[in-house]
Amino acid sequence: MLRAEFLRFLQTLNTVGIPNEVRKIANLVLANLDAIEPLGTNQGQRVKRVVALAQTNWDSLSSEIQPLPEQNTELVSSISRLKSLSVGPFRGFSRQEDFDLDARLVLIYGPNGTGKSSFCEALEYKLLGSVAEAESKRFRNQNEYFKNAHVNDFTMPEVIGVGDQGQEVSIESNEALYRFCFVEKNRIDNFSRIAALAPSRQTELISTLFGLDLFNDFVRNFTAEIDSKYIDLTGIKAAQLKDKRLTLSGANQQLEANNAELQKLVSEEQTLATQYREGITFQQMIIEIKGDEQNNGIIQKLEAELQTPIGNKSSLTYIALQEVSGLIISNLTELNTKQQQLAAVSQQVSFKNLYNAIVQLQPDSPEHCPACHTQLTQTQINPYTHANEELVKLEFLATLQESMSQLEQKIIQLMQTVSQIISTCCHCLPQRNILESYLTPSGGTLWNALQQQLQDGSTPWQHLESQVKLLEESDKKIDETAQIREAKQIALGKLRELDRKIIVLQTRRNTAQQVIESAQQLINSFYTKNMQLIADVALEDAIVRKNCLISGSYSRFVATLNAYKERLPQQLVANLGDNVVTLYNAFNRNDLPREKLSTIKLPLIQNQRLEVSFQNNPEQYFDALHVLSEGHVRCIGLAILLAKNINERCPLLIFDDPVNAIDDDHRESIRRTLFEDVFFAEKQIILACHGEEFFKDIHNLLPAQVAAQSRSFSFLPRLDESHIRVDFNCSPRNYIIAARGHFERNEIREALAKSRQSLESLMKTKVWRYVNRYGDGNLSLKLRSYTSPIELRNLSEQIKKQINKADFSDPNKNEVFSPIDALLGLNGDSREWRYLNKGTHEENDRAEFDRATVSTMISALENLDQAIAG
Repeated sequence: MLRAEFLRFLQTLNTVGIPNEVRKIANLVLANLDAIEPLGTNQGQRVKRVVALAQTNWDSLSSEIQPLPEQNTELVSSISRLKSLSVGPFRGFSRQEDFDLDARLVLIYGPNGTGKSSFCEALEYKLLGSVAEAESKRFRNQNEYFKNAHVNDFTMPEVIGVGDQGQEVSIESNEALYRFCFVEKNRIDNFSRIAALAPSRQTELISTLFGLDLFNDFVRNFTAEIDSKYIDLTGIKAAQLKDKRLTLSGANQQLEANNAELQKLVSEEQTLATQYREGITFQQMIIEIKGDEQNNGIIQKLEAELQTPIGNKSSLTYIALQEVSGLIISNLTELNTKQQQLAAVSQQVSFKNLYNAIVQLQPDSPEHCPACHTQLTQTQINPYTHANEELVKLEFLATLQESMSQLEQKIIQLMQTVSQIISTCCHCLPQRNILESYLTPSGGTLWNALQQQLQDGSTPWQHLESQVKLLEESDKKIDETAQIREAKQIALGKLRELDRKIIVLQTRRNTAQQVIESAQQLINSFYTKNMQLIADVALEDAIVRKNCLISGSYSRFVATLNAYKERLPQQLVANLGDNVVTLYNAFNRNDLPREKLSTIKLPLIQNQRLEVSFQNNPEQYFDALHVLSEGHVRCIGLAILLAKNINERCPLLIFDDPVNAIDDDHRESIRRTLFEDVFFAEKQIILACHGEEFFKDIHNLLPAQVAAQSRSFSFLPRLDESHIRVDFNCSPRNYIIAARGHFERNEIREALAKSRQSLESLMKTKVWRYVNRYGDGNLSLKLRSYTSPIELRNLSEQIKKQINKADFSDPNKNEVFSPIDALLGLNGDSREWRYLNKGTHEENDRAEFDRATVSTMISALENLDQAIAG
């Protein structure tokens, strides 16, 4: 199964997009499958083996995927059934045994350990080319598994089939064609344990159900990738060189960074030059601003110009001088006027002074006259009161005197200003300045002196005015020069800022060039010292490239293989849903609608669960593991396998004890599904079981005619011999056939015993069910006591009565009614019927049974069996 499934996987690699190297890895694994499969991930056993094989054989590996050897599951089988099997030596068979399988139904019975599995494995090996049990036990050479231990020999089993035209056909192994013909108990058991697994593992149960658990294990044991622990992906010498190159990492980084810095500087330099003046280069700008050996730059020129002093301003203006002159003249005029006014009232001024003196004496002599010391109470006029009253009258004199005092102060201040102007003129115009003689006088004296006429006919004031005008003009020139100087200073500041930026850029360039030169020297020295190692790395590179190709191809191969494994469940159960539901409901045909399935969702991807809905509410889904018993889960597993067998149109259905994995409640319905329903009517069924009751029930479920045409083998318990013991002519388990055989051998008592069993089986199962289908299955039975069994005659009479009713709906009811009527036509009190009712204990000297009556009974039972089967 493992090899076959891996071969099917290989076919998926023949698609566009799959590199040839991945196909090489796949062919490598296929060629060494037996050696690789037992190895797991522990200590990297498998990946180490793959690496060793790949490195040794890589150049000779083929990238062509060979097609499957005529294995196409879509082809319809060219056989209709198996005819014979010759087996031995093989497993438990120490010598050859020949089995006649030429029947639609082949039944094999035998207790555990009698050799049934050897029989089934012989069919499996011949049809499929391998045996799953041998693979699971990890026999690298399966021939060792097939050898009989006692004769130490093994012969390939021979299977002959019957073709579509009835011709004999030699069966060749074809796993793809026959893989779904086999249904095994262990797979159903594993499926029933689905509840114990995590949801992430439940999808694998679908693969397990189809015998692919070994393939799943095989895929899981591939590590995801081949890392440097198992294969050299970098090169030893390359690693050494890489380690040494680490010493160059700083130099390379510096080289790269500073080359980038130089490129950046070119842009920044040109940007700075453009900011200075459009169309000029950086170097031209430097020469123009800073100069060179022949010429001074603009900065030097401006600095020289700005170092020349521009002189001090006098800050004198003719207008200001005229304002001062006007103020002086007006104040002098006003002062003169007030002096004249004061002179006119000079006597009043004396009285004012007198009155002030009296008022000032009042604090010293408040009670006496200040002049005569007379008591004030004795004077005609109080001198103090009279003085205050007269001072009030003379208050305008105080105001006049105050005003004259203020005018004098203003004149003094104005003359000080004139003196300062004279001083400024003398300072600014020092050479033989006529005004130097007027630096000392002040006040009115200075003013009068300035108005005096000089020998040249002018006055000093006129000289002062002339010099102020001259200095005012000089100040204007100084202002103009200052403005020009300020503009030059601003321009110089800008040029100095440009110069600073130029210096920064030049410094950065010099630094970058120095770093580049130093780094390049270090790199050149490295390559000189490691020239041989670099040459060795170049030679090693081819091996490393191949190793990297192997590693990458392996990772892609493993990923593709895992993806294939994950898709397998979905592929295996595609289009099975309806058939699974139909078969499951057939297995549970006696359940209520709320217990029968409407839909089933199988877990196809990770973390999905097995979900079902029921007929009473098809839209509501349940977790099957929560709502179904283990027996029902087993039924689902069996239904999936059988549905796959139907969908694949397999000609065979081979059971290795699987039905015994089903609980007792479902066995009858499963037998009916297999042998009564139409699902498998055209298939050959080969069934091996270890339960004698199950073996017997199958025989009696079948019509006697069909059972007679089947093949039955009984595997017997081993005695002392090493060979499997087979009873090729085992006694029939079908009661009617057994009854007829005993009758023909004149074993009347035994014939009657089998007839009783046959009648009980027919009436309680087939006929009663038939009545229930076409009429009223509710019978009224009389029992002798609560412990008494149902008497078959009473049961038969009740069934006959129901069939004979006019409303019984089966138009062919007479075919069933007549045999029952014939049976009941016999005397119910006869010893034969008493035997049929309850059997007979062992008695001595008992009268003989009537042969003719027993013959009539057997014939009636045969007719009834045939009628109910039709």
